[in-house]
Amino acid sequence: MRKQVTLKDGSKAIIRSLTEADLDKSFAFFQKLPPEDRMYLRVNVGDIDVVKKRLKTADFMNVKRIAAIVDDEIVGDAALELRPYGWTRHLAEFRLIVADAYKRLGLGMILAGELYEMAVKEGVEEMIIELMAPQENAKKIFERLGFKIGATLKDYVKDSKGQKQDMLIMRCNLNDIWDKIEAYHEEFHIQTSYKHEIS
Repeated sequence: MRKQVTLKDGSKAIIRSLTEADLDKSFAFFQKLPPEDRMYLRVNVGDIDVVKKRLKTADFMNVKRIAAIVDDEIVGDAALELRPYGWTRHLAEFRLIVADAYKRLGLGMILAGELYEMAVKEGVEEMIIELMAPQENAKKIFERLGFKIGATLKDYVKDSKGQKQDMLIMRCNLNDIWDKIEAYHEEFHIQTSYKHEIS
């Protein structure tokens, strides 16, 4: 998958699948994130071997990963973790992180739209997100997409400093997510019919 999209300021980005060949770009992206963002990520992205494993096991773990590329650098990373079997096969986990410089340009909503399209193709009915309680900015972003807190697990996870934190589980119906994405695109005149780039 490879698409060219237009951001709110008129600049262009490429949205495409992440592969093992993106190891150096992916590692560089995570190193540039603010410490407060890296602290709450579920894996140690400061270890290049961990980042390598993250890319290598994507298909095996039923995780679809995409990235936003500007000037040959990753500026956004998004993933859809499917649960194709068992009680939670109607759910998928939604993950999304954007570089600071692109947080107000509509890139997060564009990536969310791509995850939405993937989820529809996979027959997903509902998205979930797992956050640590101190991630207030991320929580606000996902609330704008229609997510609501479904459960809070006290002292359930540890951050990168080893401190226990409450884990928030947020949920949203797939149709509600699309309604929010469309409304946002219309408000800020962001293109919603993406142009496929021919390589």
